[in-house]
Amino acid sequence: MWTQSCLLSWLLCCLPMGASADGLRFFVVGDLPYRASEGPQLDMLLDNAVAQGSPFLVHLGDIKSGSAPCTDDNLEAIAQRFRAQRVPVLYTPGDNEWTDCHRKGAGGLDPLARLERVRELFFRHPGVLRLDSLGPVHPLGQGLAETYPEIYSFVRDGVMIVALHVVGSDNNNRKRDAQAMADLRGRDQANAAMLDWAAAEAEARGVRAMVILFHADPLFERRRASKGFAATLDALVALSAKYSGQVLLVHGDTHRFRHDRPLRDPETGALIDRFERAEVPGSPRVGGLWISVQPGAPEPFEVDVVYPTSLEVLQDR
Repeated sequence: MWTQSCLLSWLLCCLPMGASADGLRFFVVGDLPYRASEGPQLDMLLDNAVAQGSPFLVHLGDIKSGSAPCTDDNLEAIAQRFRAQRVPVLYTPGDNEWTDCHRKGAGGLDPLARLERVRELFFRHPGVLRLDSLGPVHPLGQGLAETYPEIYSFVRDGVMIVALHVVGSDNNNRKRDAQAMADLRGRDQANAAMLDWAAAEAEARGVRAMVILFHADPLFERRRASKGFAATLDALVALSAKYSGQVLLVHGDTHRFRHDRPLRDPETGALIDRFERAEVPGSPRVGGLWISVQPGAPEPFEVDVVYPTSLEVLQDR
């Protein structure tokens, strides 16, 4: 007799490697905190997310305002907040941490020197983000993995998570600065290689849902791609051609909640319906997103926005 328990056992056996019958649900923030008053609200969001079982937390970058000084003290304050979390933290660098540090108000510093400091503090000290417990894969080779420790992938509950490095301020596209342009080309190549690998690996493992994380809004709506984001958009289109599963990009940068399908086929202009985008709210609107993924479902991605005021109402009841 085909019992309910037999059916459940059969369904579990058919899940992709690493999959869970309940799917994956995790919490994402970004573009926070820009001022001291936002710190307690951010902590409330993160504490609530961990209490609700988020297996890891995501911060999409811009951990300070663009006008705040680019100091080690500011970075260390956020690193301490990440260390204090009871679960690993996936952090993708934002432009305010390094790209915009050449601004006078931010200290007039060398952006690439600040980028190296970000990598040193957040990615080369395993106790800050505690990513090792997630089993991240750096498939670009040892040399590139050391250069770009912020670019990696892992599979959790049947979902492939891919962290890339794409930032606002046109992705550090400064054509009069040879070192900046070399950095841009290097990151573009590393990001594209990561997505090529992810597509092949996901197909080989039968992973039907992929979530991509980076900071910048790559300006999908522009008829002609911004030069700093052209390679990123090309890589996303190429991924959609190589990978037959569903893709969700989660980013920050413009501080407004969105959930849509913005990627178009450059040849036909048609929307690519297997590609979705969600953007986190940001300062001064302190909030975050719950991302729920059911791999293999016709519509696998559910995105819910949460603000601290709604949490306070629930806690008062």
